[in-house]
Amino acid sequence: MSNSNQQRTAFHKLGALLNSPEAWAALEEYLLEQTLLMSRALVAETSELEVRRLQGKLALLATLLKLPSSYEDMKRNK
Repeated sequence: MSNSNQQRTAFHKLGALLNSPEAWAALEEYLLEQTLLMSRALVAETSELEVRRLQGKLALLATLLKLPSSYEDMKRNK
């Protein structure tokens, strides 16, 4: 599959998720809960390796929470 086909497929799938208010609200709630759990774990963690893992998980969660704005940017630049 070419890169442009992959981008179109991703765009379509994101649209299906983000254009469903119920689906996005449920996912967003889950992502926020996970962010809170990871933040609490990060505060308590002493292992440098685990701190880095938790930081990576938090970065991914933050990226996922930005999906609506990223999708809107993709629509504008399409």
